[in-house]
Amino acid sequence: MAAGASNQVTAQHWWDQTSTLYNITTPATIYRIFVQVWEWRLSPNRAPQGQLNHLLMLYNQLEDEGQTLPTLTKVMTLLNALPKDWQQLVTHHVLNQPAVANITWAVATAVIGNHWDGLQAHKKHLNPQMKVNKLSAVQRKGPNQTLQQQMAPYQGSLSKVPQKKGKGKAHARGA
Repeated sequence: MAAGASNQVTAQHWWDQTSTLYNITTPATIYRIFVQVWEWRLSPNRAPQGQLNHLLMLYNQLEDEGQTLPTLTKVMTLLNALPKDWQQLVTHHVLNQPAVANITWAVATAVIGNHWDGLQAHKKHLNPQMKVNKLSAVQRKGPNQTLQQQMAPYQGSLSKVPQKKGKGKAHARGA
């Protein structure tokens, strides 16, 4: 048992030595993370929660490197990264707090989530599940027609081949 304890102490010692040697914060590492934060943009086409988690992960990486940004700076960066048509409404709701101390990451992400939910509800209302395929209830033979074909006046038979006229009942019977 003493040998096992000795191996654990040795392994811990080597881990500490390696960590001290290679776990060094460099300006290049901090700069790389800052660039990722500044270039980050919220996509209006995807649910925001996963995207916001990615940005929060970048902020956590900066903190791990000893660079903690104030909450207000994080929120302002987030508001700047919103899609242009979201910025006015979301920014107004986030900044409409009674004090600067009330402008938090949680408030900003909640407003963004609510805005996303409202947009999704609006889209669902505009695009109901039932779709209309044809303007007319009259069934027609042939392939589905385009809107322009359905709107065009009826032209009669589409076949241009002249049709033979019948020769009467007598010829038809073989008389």
